[in-house]
Amino acid sequence: MRVPIEAETSPPTTVLGDWYATLVHTQPRQLVVCMNERTLLVVLVPAREINSLGVRFREAVTAQLQRIGVPSGAIEIEARAMSDVAFGSTASRSVLGCLREAVFSLSLELDHPRFSSFAGIEDYFGEYIYSTTKYRHPCVLARELFEAVSRGSHSDSLARIH
Repeated sequence: MRVPIEAETSPPTTVLGDWYATLVHTQPRQLVVCMNERTLLVVLVPAREINSLGVRFREAVTAQLQRIGVPSGAIEIEARAMSDVAFGSTASRSVLGCLREAVFSLSLELDHPRFSSFAGIEDYFGEYIYSTTKYRHPCVLARELFEAVSRGSHSDSLARIH
Protein backbone atom coordinates (compact mmCIF):
# COMPACT_ATOMS: atom_id res chain seq x y z
CA MET A 1 0.00 0.00 0.00
CA ARG A 2 3.08 2.19 -0.06
CA VAL A 3 2.84 3.36 3.52
CA PRO A 4 5.86 3.84 5.77
CA ILE A 5 6.53 0.69 7.81
CA GLU A 6 7.64 1.30 11.38
CA ALA A 7 10.89 -0.55 12.16
CA GLU A 8 9.73 -1.17 15.71
CA THR A 9 6.45 -0.31 17.29
CA SER A 10 5.35 -0.97 20.81
CA PRO A 11 2.60 -3.53 21.24
CA PRO A 12 -0.80 -1.85 21.09
CA THR A 13 -2.86 -1.63 24.23
CA THR A 14 -6.08 -0.70 22.48
CA VAL A 15 -8.84 -3.14 23.34
CA LEU A 16 -8.90 -4.55 19.82
CA GLY A 17 -5.11 -4.62 19.40
CA ASP A 18 -3.49 -5.09 16.01
CA TRP A 19 -5.24 -5.01 12.65
CA TYR A 20 -4.21 -6.62 9.36
CA ALA A 21 -4.92 -4.92 6.07
CA THR A 22 -4.68 -5.63 2.37
CA LEU A 23 -5.43 -3.63 -0.72
CA VAL A 24 -8.17 -5.02 -2.96
CA HIS A 25 -8.56 -3.82 -6.53
CA THR A 26 -12.26 -3.44 -7.26
CA GLN A 27 -14.30 -1.40 -9.69
CA PRO A 28 -14.79 1.51 -9.57
CA ARG A 29 -12.35 1.98 -6.66
CA GLN A 30 -9.78 0.21 -4.56
CA LEU A 31 -10.55 -0.88 -1.01
CA VAL A 32 -8.44 -1.57 2.03
CA VAL A 33 -9.82 -4.61 3.84
CA CYS A 34 -8.86 -4.48 7.52
CA MET A 35 -9.21 -7.44 9.90
CA ASN A 36 -8.74 -7.34 13.64
CA GLU A 37 -6.23 -9.81 15.06
CA ARG A 38 -8.12 -10.56 18.28
CA THR A 39 -11.68 -10.83 16.95
CA LEU A 40 -11.39 -11.10 13.13
CA LEU A 41 -13.81 -8.18 12.86
CA VAL A 42 -13.64 -6.64 9.36
CA VAL A 43 -13.85 -3.01 8.26
CA LEU A 44 -13.63 -1.68 4.71
CA VAL A 45 -11.95 1.61 3.87
CA PRO A 46 -11.75 3.22 0.43
CA ALA A 47 -8.07 3.35 -0.56
CA ARG A 48 -8.11 6.92 -1.82
CA GLU A 49 -5.76 9.46 -0.22
CA ILE A 50 -3.44 7.17 1.69
CA ASN A 51 -2.44 10.06 3.97
CA SER A 52 -5.88 10.01 5.58
CA LEU A 53 -6.10 6.22 5.84
CA GLY A 54 -5.55 6.23 9.60
CA VAL A 55 -8.39 8.68 10.23
CA ARG A 56 -10.80 6.90 7.89
CA PHE A 57 -9.82 3.53 9.37
CA ARG A 58 -10.56 4.80 12.89
CA GLU A 59 -13.93 6.17 11.70
CA ALA A 60 -14.81 2.81 10.11
CA VAL A 61 -13.89 0.93 13.28
CA THR A 62 -15.91 3.23 15.53
CA ALA A 63 -18.94 2.97 13.22
CA GLN A 64 -18.68 -0.83 13.28
CA LEU A 65 -18.39 -0.85 17.08
CA GLN A 66 -21.53 1.29 17.33
CA ARG A 67 -23.46 -1.08 15.07
CA ILE A 68 -22.50 -4.17 17.08
CA GLY A 69 -23.55 -2.60 20.38
CA VAL A 70 -20.32 -1.58 22.12
CA PRO A 71 -21.11 1.14 24.69
CA SER A 72 -20.38 4.68 23.44
CA GLY A 73 -17.97 5.45 26.30
CA ALA A 74 -15.86 2.43 25.39
CA ILE A 75 -15.90 3.43 21.72
CA GLU A 76 -14.69 6.94 22.60
CA ILE A 77 -11.80 5.50 24.62
CA GLU A 78 -10.88 3.11 21.79
CA ALA A 79 -11.02 5.93 19.22
CA ARG A 80 -8.70 8.10 21.34
CA ALA A 81 -6.32 5.18 21.76
CA MET A 82 -6.34 4.74 17.98
CA SER A 83 -5.40 8.37 17.35
CA ASP A 84 -1.91 7.25 16.35
CA VAL A 85 -1.70 4.50 13.75
CA ALA A 86 1.54 2.76 12.80
CA PHE A 87 2.07 0.30 9.97
CA GLY A 88 4.10 -2.84 10.61
CA SER A 89 5.00 -6.18 9.11
CA THR A 90 2.73 -9.21 9.25
CA ALA A 91 3.08 -11.15 12.49
CA SER A 92 0.31 -13.80 12.34
CA ARG A 93 -0.10 -16.25 9.49
CA SER A 94 -3.44 -17.48 10.80
CA VAL A 95 -4.94 -13.97 10.70
CA LEU A 96 -3.43 -13.48 7.26
CA GLY A 97 -5.17 -16.68 6.10
CA CYS A 98 -8.50 -15.46 7.50
CA LEU A 99 -7.95 -12.11 5.79
CA ARG A 100 -7.40 -13.89 2.47
CA GLU A 101 -10.62 -15.82 2.99
CA ALA A 102 -12.46 -12.57 3.74
CA VAL A 103 -11.05 -10.98 0.57
CA PHE A 104 -12.26 -13.95 -1.46
CA SER A 105 -15.73 -13.69 0.09
CA LEU A 106 -15.70 -9.95 -0.55
CA SER A 107 -14.90 -10.52 -4.23
CA LEU A 108 -17.90 -12.84 -4.50
CA GLU A 109 -20.05 -10.28 -2.74
CA LEU A 110 -18.93 -7.51 -5.07
CA ASP A 111 -19.67 -9.69 -8.11
CA HIS A 112 -23.18 -10.52 -6.85
CA PRO A 113 -24.08 -7.80 -4.34
CA ARG A 114 -26.60 -8.48 -1.59
CA PHE A 115 -25.79 -5.41 0.48
CA SER A 116 -26.23 -1.75 -0.45
CA SER A 117 -23.36 -0.39 1.64
CA PHE A 118 -19.97 -1.18 3.12
CA ALA A 119 -21.67 -1.25 6.52
CA GLY A 120 -23.88 -4.11 5.35
CA ILE A 121 -20.87 -6.06 4.15
CA GLU A 122 -18.99 -5.36 7.41
CA ASP A 123 -21.99 -6.54 9.41
CA TYR A 124 -22.08 -9.71 7.32
CA PHE A 125 -18.43 -10.34 8.18
CA GLY A 126 -19.26 -9.67 11.83
CA GLU A 127 -21.36 -12.83 11.72
CA TYR A 128 -18.78 -14.82 9.72
CA ILE A 129 -17.08 -17.67 11.58
CA TYR A 130 -13.52 -18.98 11.43
CA SER A 131 -11.88 -21.97 13.03
CA THR A 132 -9.24 -19.71 14.63
CA THR A 133 -11.97 -18.16 16.81
CA LYS A 134 -13.42 -21.58 17.61
CA TYR A 135 -16.32 -20.73 15.29
CA ARG A 136 -17.39 -17.71 17.31
CA HIS A 137 -18.73 -14.59 15.63
CA PRO A 138 -16.30 -11.64 15.44
CA CYS A 139 -18.96 -9.18 16.63
CA VAL A 140 -19.61 -11.30 19.73
CA LEU A 141 -15.89 -11.57 20.48
CA ALA A 142 -15.47 -7.80 20.13
CA ARG A 143 -18.34 -7.08 22.54
CA GLU A 144 -16.89 -9.58 25.02
CA LEU A 145 -13.45 -7.91 24.84
CA PHE A 146 -14.96 -4.51 25.62
CA GLU A 147 -17.04 -5.97 28.46
CA ALA A 148 -13.92 -7.57 29.95
CA VAL A 149 -12.02 -4.29 29.72
CA SER A 150 -14.86 -2.37 31.35
CA ARG A 151 -14.34 -4.58 34.40
CA GLY A 152 -10.59 -3.83 34.40
CA SER A 153 -8.41 -0.94 33.35
CA HIS A 154 -7.56 0.46 29.93
CA SER A 155 -4.55 2.48 28.85
CA ASP A 156 -4.19 4.54 25.69
CA SER A 157 -1.57 3.54 23.20
CA LEU A 158 -0.90 2.99 19.55
CA ALA A 159 -3.05 1.08 17.08
CA ARG A 160 -1.03 -0.85 14.53
CA ILE A 161 -1.98 -2.10 11.07
CA HIS A 162 -0.04 -4.96 9.45
